[in-house]
Amino acid sequence: MTAQGGRLRFIPLFCPRIGCPSAYGERAFRWIRRGRYRRQCDGRWIPRFHCSACDRSFSSQTYRSSFRYRKPVLHLALLPLLCSKVTRRQAARILGVNRKTVERRFVRMAQIARDFHRWKLSSSRAQGGISGVFQLDELETFEHHRLLKPVTMSVLIERRSYFVVDLRAGRLASRRPLHRRNEERAIELEALEGRRASDSSACVQRSFRTLAQLLRPGCAVYLQTDRKPTYPVECRKAMPRRRVIHSTESSRTLRNKKNLLFPINHTLAMMRDGMSCLVRRSWGHSKRRTGLQRHAWIWCVYRNYVRGVTNSTRTTPAQSAGVCQAAFTFREAFQWRWPSWMSPSQRHSKGPASGV
Repeated sequence: MTAQGGRLRFIPLFCPRIGCPSAYGERAFRWIRRGRYRRQCDGRWIPRFHCSACDRSFSSQTYRSSFRYRKPVLHLALLPLLCSKVTRRQAARILGVNRKTVERRFVRMAQIARDFHRWKLSSSRAQGGISGVFQLDELETFEHHRLLKPVTMSVLIERRSYFVVDLRAGRLASRRPLHRRNEERAIELEALEGRRASDSSACVQRSFRTLAQLLRPGCAVYLQTDRKPTYPVECRKAMPRRRVIHSTESSRTLRNKKNLLFPINHTLAMMRDGMSCLVRRSWGHSKRRTGLQRHAWIWCVYRNYVRGVTNSTRTTPAQSAGVCQAAFTFREAFQWRWPSWMSPSQRHSKGPASGV
């Protein structure tokens, strides 16, 4: 956008149409203005454009997160509820809409949140990256059944700023031994879905790979975890050329402010308090781990870029870690469908925000 006469004027940077030759460098992206139309929901005038590369038209609304929504501001009312321990079903009741409406917006907002976070990490990497002391831990939950389908989520943060670098959800093996009735159900599930293997190490390694891309070149890795033996192994696999300085604390130590792992324990507690799908022993638990991962991306953007580190300060974890210069509102963070850095294949992808 550019300012003209005290007003912001929208300028397209790329063609949003799938299959446009300009997206893959076959033709240059050139556009001309082609009138405007009045949006029915609020009466605003929306400018239209024409792409000379693919000979198709689009508007500024095509780029926005509210594209093809009859109620463009509904997702702005939904986002704070999703970060305040409100289930999607209850959010539909509060907003007075159908549950499927909330679910469709939930999927799109999760994808936007994932892309927004990766965009900020990419921008920080281009400016030299960050350094600090990092902490990692896993929280456990479940999908559909607590004993038959447990789920793990690895969470990696920067200790001083509480900035969430990465979070990944994965499967855990069934809890054994099981009661006879649950054992029969486990055999049936294995026949349908195959044997349930643990994704814990894979999730931890992917979090460390994200950290490897974000760290400043040449600096050592200061890592703090509990005494699980796989953590230093996966860290060295993800960052074989960096010096790893690893400190540990027993998971049985009293979890107060004197505990070495207080920041990560506090972050996991905030996740359970803010995400309805992580509240223990309730019917709001995740039915699928993809839904848990989507919800986690939305909470990650809220925690890193919208909410202050504490209630007494407006400085966000992203500002404190040096990832961005200013705090964001929900409207600013979830305004556009694609960050400007995304490649054409990523921009035109229709896949869910499942962390893949």
